[in-house]
Parts: sequence; C-alpha cells; structure tokens
Amino acid sequence: MRTVVGLGVTASLIAGTASCSDSGGDQKAAPVKRSEEAANASPAPAHSSPAPADPLLDDGVPTSDGLSAALPKKEELPAGWVKSGENSVGWRDAADAVMEGEDATACGATGLQAADLNGSDHGVISSVGNEDKGDGAHFSLTVLMDSDNLGAELTGPDRVELVTENMTRARDFWSCFSPGESGIGDDSLSYDTDRFANVHMRVGPVEVFVHTPRSGDSPSAEDWARVLEQRIRSVLAGQAPTARIAVK
Repeated sequence: MRTVVGLGVTASLIAGTASCSDSGGDQKAAPVKRSEEAANASPAPAHSSPAPADPLLDDGVPTSDGLSAALPKKEELPAGWVKSGENSVGWRDAADAVMEGEDATACGATGLQAADLNGSDHGVISSVGNEDKGDGAHFSLTVLMDSDNLGAELTGPDRVELVTENMTRARDFWSCFSPGESGIGDDSLSYDTDRFANVHMRVGPVEVFVHTPRSGDSPSAEDWARVLEQRIRSVLAGQAPTARIAVK
C-alpha cells in the first residue's frame, strides 16, 4: 500500500515534513515504517549485512547515494537556475506539479485502487529552476519495495518487475490525459495535465517522474527525462554521470 498522492512522491515529502536534505539540496525519502514484529526483532549480526563495496550500487540497484548522483548538479543547470535546498525552493510550482501530475485518482480510480501501487523503498527528489520566475523542473527517482510482502529480499529483476507493475497501472490511472509512449528509458509515458508536462518512466530498476511547466522557457519534460535516463544508466554501469541538459 502507498499514499494516494501519486506514484513517485507523497505530499508530505513535497512539504518537507518527511524528508531530509543532503548537502546538495536533494531530498531523500523518509524510511518506510517497519512492522511491530520487525521493530522488536533482535538486531542481525554485524557480519550478516556488509556495506556494499560500491556506495552507489547494491547488487546492481542504485542506493540513495546512487540516485542522488544521477540528479543534475547545480553547475549543470541552465543559467540563473538553482536547486532546492535550505535557501531556495528551486522551482516555485514543484509542489503543485507533483500533486497534479502524480494524482493516481485524477482519472477516476478509487483510493483503494491507487493504494495497490508499489511504494518506495528509497528515493530522492529535487526541484530545480529560477525560483519565483516560473521556469523549472521537478525530479523523483525511486527504487520500489513489494508493498504486499514487506521485508522481502528483492533482486534487481524483482525491482524491475515492481516498476513495470506500476507503469502498467499508470496507463489506466492517467487514461483521461491520453498518455503517449515517449520512447525514453525502458518504458515511459508522456502526458499533459492542466498546467504541467509530465514523464513517467522506468530505467532499469528505477522509477522516474519528471514535471515541467507547459509554457515558458523551461526545457521540456522529455528533454529532462532523456538526460536523467543517461545519468541513471551511467550510475548502473559504475560510471560518473556526465549527461546534461542542452542550454539554448
């Protein structure tokens, strides 16, 4: 089960009530609350869960640090743009864009139907833009958990399947927006809501949402999605991401 705000980020994360910021201004999703049984269990021996040799990947799946590395850096943004953080909102309309573009009940699905979506195991969000001038973008990168089997040991292919399940449901949940296949990532949808352009995609085991304004001078949601696809693939290959948005 997951909160019915949408597939990528809950309202509490956008409001900052369930997130923490790293030094780069990117917000990491709050840990999922464990069951009472798990909370009372004896701690595992220290040697049973060694830290991954690569801090960005764990068994081929990006860690929180790996997802953060896939996000654009401040120096890679268009001129005059900043990242969200303690001293900036990044893009003034980010919260509205997430609420509008990730509302799984927008086209008539019930809350119970939307709650069948696979939720976040760990993820990062970031808003970038020229603050109150209106241009910007919002990114959500998430590795999913099996909401029906919490605590299950999941492989990389398991994580891929969880995103695939969400993508399949998304085609129904946003059917009233006439989503189109964007050809980005391993699977992706592009759709316009009232004020925003949106891309929902899978890149390997990572679920991605991108939101941008439908008007103004911002790079398009699909342009940003292509950049994020390349950056995530670099992380998955153990390489430093270098893809960046083209500045006109």
